[in-house]
Amino acid sequence: MIPVLLGIGALVGGYLVVTNWEEVTKWLQDFLPKIQEVLKSTGIGDYAAKLFSSIEDGALRLVHKLYYKENGKWIEKTTTREIDESQVPEWAKVGLSAKETDVTERYEKELELTV
Repeated sequence: MIPVLLGIGALVGGYLVVTNWEEVTKWLQDFLPKIQEVLKSTGIGDYAAKLFSSIEDGALRLVHKLYYKENGKWIEKTTTREIDESQVPEWAKVGLSAKETDVTERYEKELELTV
């Protein structure tokens, strides 16, 4: 199971402030398929992922939470991206506040991705 942890750990985790919306969409387009491939290749069958978002102090936080089962225990890995609110399209800001909101379906639909 060590390779599983290393593979997922290399892709997930961390906090990054990005400068523009295109970086966020490119990150999601690259990141999500890689996560799914690592999980498939390592044989992890039980997993789920969600995207959460919030707006506070003029910045949008986008948080990817990956949950997977390893050795009978559920593990959570979190990756966070933050971007200046002025760079974010309106559809991504609708209904957000300082409280984390599940935006998985919205992003899947708008960006045509599978989280």
